[in-house]
Amino acid sequence: MKKFTTLALILISATRLLCAADSDGFTEHMGMLLERGGSPRKLKGNETATTKATFKPPVEIIIEAKTDSTNLRMSYAANNVIFNWENGKTELRVDGGPASGQHKAGAGLIPTNRYVTIRWVVTPQKQSIYVDGKLRFEHSGDYSKIDNPVSVFPSHGSEVTVKTIKVKQLTE
Repeated sequence: MKKFTTLALILISATRLLCAADSDGFTEHMGMLLERGGSPRKLKGNETATTKATFKPPVEIIIEAKTDSTNLRMSYAANNVIFNWENGKTELRVDGGPASGQHKAGAGLIPTNRYVTIRWVVTPQKQSIYVDGKLRFEHSGDYSKIDNPVSVFPSHGSEVTVKTIKVKQLTE
């Protein structure tokens, strides 16, 4: 019984550590992903890194990831936001959600084999996407009904490595 109690306390403590917010108010979700754990995580084929939790705006998402070639894809306020799209690396693709089809030429290229920090801020009225501190995309629309998990994934033969997915609920 003593061993069981000790093990239970260790598991509860570990779970609290995984769910605790950092000093900036972000909660790390890499240890709480639906699929197999581990950070950084290499994704190929149909693999995805998806948070267990869903989020409603206003929210700020930080993703640190890299691609070996094309197609670093993410979803939350859109079905697909695509960097290094296979049919035109410099075009940022936005498919699904309030900004569907609002692709942006010249905003999609990220370096290969180097981690980038993507900051995705979604309020009930707007989404903004930054890469390494530079604004790449902004759209005003009705984002108030979103309640989705955050996902990062490859496509068309790319390999995507995800170091972190952090989420912070914002106040309006």
